[in-house]
Amino acid sequence: METVPSSHPIIVGFDGSPAAESAVDWAAALARQCGVGLRVLAAVPWPYSGMGIGAAAPFDPQQLAHDVATDGKNRALKVLGESDVTVIGHADNAANALVEESGSADLVVVGHPSRSRLGQGFIGSVVYGVVTHAKCNVAVVPDGKVVVPGPRHPVMVGVDGSDAALTAVERAAEEAHRWGAPLEIVQTWFLSTATGWSGTLAGSTMVDQSTEFFVEAARESVTKAAARAKSLQEDLPVETLVFEEHPARALVDTSKKAGLLVVGSRGLGGFQRLLLGSVSRYVIQHATVPVLVVRR
Repeated sequence: METVPSSHPIIVGFDGSPAAESAVDWAAALARQCGVGLRVLAAVPWPYSGMGIGAAAPFDPQQLAHDVATDGKNRALKVLGESDVTVIGHADNAANALVEESGSADLVVVGHPSRSRLGQGFIGSVVYGVVTHAKCNVAVVPDGKVVVPGPRHPVMVGVDGSDAALTAVERAAEEAHRWGAPLEIVQTWFLSTATGWSGTLAGSTMVDQSTEFFVEAARESVTKAAARAKSLQEDLPVETLVFEEHPARALVDTSKKAGLLVVGSRGLGGFQRLLLGSVSRYVIQHATVPVLVVRR
C-alpha cells in the first residue's frame, strides 16, 4: 500500500469529468503550495440500483474506482512528485466516501460543473453532500481554466459580523499570505433582507432613517474583520468593500476577478440545523472561481 506523505493531506474527488479535472489541477497546485500530500479519491457505488440482492458484480467496483483515481493521480503528477500523490478507491457513493475520508484531511476539494443539463438552479448532490457533512473545510472548483490567487487575483472573503465570518477571515488571510495575494473583505447591506420590508414600506421614512444604521454596522463589521486579518498577517494588503446589494449576488459578481472566494458555512442568518447557509449555497452554485467553505 502506498504511504501518505502528510498526516493532514488534501483530498480531491475525481470521476473523469471536466469539473473533476479542474478540481485535481487546483488541488495539486494548492498541495504543492502547502507542502502537503494529495489523495485522489474515486468512488463507484455498489450495488447498482436495479440489480438484485446477491447478484454477482460484473466487475470489481473498488478496483474500477482505484483505476479512475489513478487517472486523476496521473493528472496531478504534472505538478506533484510521485511520492506526494496517493489514490483511494471506494465502492460507495462519492459523497459518502469523501465525507468518510474527510476526518483525516485538512481540506476536501470537489469539482462543480458550471453548466448542467438541469440548469443553474441546484447544487449537485455530491457537492452539496460533501459541503454539508464533511468534517473539514471544503473547496468547490468550477470547471474550466484553473485560476489561483496572486497579485492580480486577490483572495476575497464575505463577512456579516458573525463569528463564523471571522473564522472565514482567518482562513482567507492565511490563504492570501500563502499565495502572495491581497485580501479583499466584502460586507453588504440589503434592507429587504435586514428588515423584511418591501414595497411601500421600503421607501418609508422609517427605512430611510435605518439606512445609516445598516451602513455603519457594515463598516464596523469589515473594520473588525480587517483588524483580525492584520493581527494574523501584519504585512498583508487588505482592502474592505461595503455597498448595498444582496450578499450572495454581491459575492458572485465581485469575485469574478478573484483567485479564491472564502465563505463561512453559516452566518448570522443560519440556524443550527441548517449546515449550509443560503448565501454560501448560492455562491457555490454560481461563482466562477474556486470557493472555499470554512467549517472550522
